[in-house]
Amino acid sequence: MSDDSKCFQERVAKLRNLREKLCTQSSEWKVGFEVRDFVVCELQDMHEQLSKPNSGTTPEWCREKVEHILDELLSVPETTTTGD
Repeated sequence: MSDDSKCFQERVAKLRNLREKLCTQSSEWKVGFEVRDFVVCELQDMHEQLSKPNSGTTPEWCREKVEHILDELLSVPETTTTGD
């Protein structure tokens, strides 16, 4: 195998590795934007509900909304009720 052929094959291998890396990052970006869009949508809904006069929103509704957002993000902290 000539040096030119070996060099070409190495370059092709590097390009394939780069392509795979970029494709992986692309899917990570897609997921990241989906999460961002979900959070923004939920916060907009929360803002709209809280801005309406006589909307009937309660602290419990807000707490449930936040728990829903956190559940979707797989980040719900353990909470205990202390009666405070």
